[in-house]
Amino acid sequence: MEVHHHPDLHHNRKKFREYFLEFLMIFLAVTMGFLAESYHEYLNDRSKEKIYIKSLIEDLKTDSSFLELSLNKLIPYHLTWLDSTVHLLQLKDIRGKERQIYQAFMIGTGWSYNFHPTERTLTQLHSEGFHVIKNKEAVSSISKLETQYKNQAQITTYVENMQNDIDLSAYSFADRSVTDKIATTAFKYFSDSSSVNLQLSDIPESATIDTSDKEAIKLYVEKLKKYSFYLQYQIKLSTMITIKEITTSISVLNKEYNIE
Repeated sequence: MEVHHHPDLHHNRKKFREYFLEFLMIFLAVTMGFLAESYHEYLNDRSKEKIYIKSLIEDLKTDSSFLELSLNKLIPYHLTWLDSTVHLLQLKDIRGKERQIYQAFMIGTGWSYNFHPTERTLTQLHSEGFHVIKNKEAVSSISKLETQYKNQAQITTYVENMQNDIDLSAYSFADRSVTDKIATTAFKYFSDSSSVNLQLSDIPESATIDTSDKEAIKLYVEKLKKYSFYLQYQIKLSTMITIKEITTSISVLNKEYNIE
């Protein structure tokens, strides 16, 4: 007869220390997993942050270049032609000066310096990722820049309304069909440079000035004078302030993110 060995069905109870060690191991594993995931997100956010900052700096350099061009070339160029327009239209006798008048006011009012910021990166930051910008100096600098951009936008809106009014007023003495032909030529030049450049030979021989409504011409001249004054002082001042703010922001971002 075989004798079977029966297993011991009575397990020894684990000690508290063993339970504690098992809990501690599980806790550490979960914690390490959480920390690893958090660190991965941190690295990912820092990578995104620097990508955004580099992209923003590129946008700011584009804006700065345009504003510098406007301040140093485009605005003085248009002011000269606006002054010429005023001078010509105030002559007692404009006979023989018609084509010169068209050349002057078409160039003078060929607006090419209205500022519209490059909002590519700023739009992305506001819509999907501004929270990744952790650097306080960077956040402060960007905030100041956006405030100045808003101020500039208000001025741009006001200026564009003035410009539209001046453009419409020109038809009180100018032939629309002639201005359309000149504008077509002007746009061809504009594509190759940053401003309108018309030669006297570009003005059709059919260019005539209607002097029947002298009050309308006088009103147009007054609008040009007002606009020239505003351009000379307010727009130029605002442009200089915006350039300064952009320069400061670029400097801060380069320093805070060690960007060459």
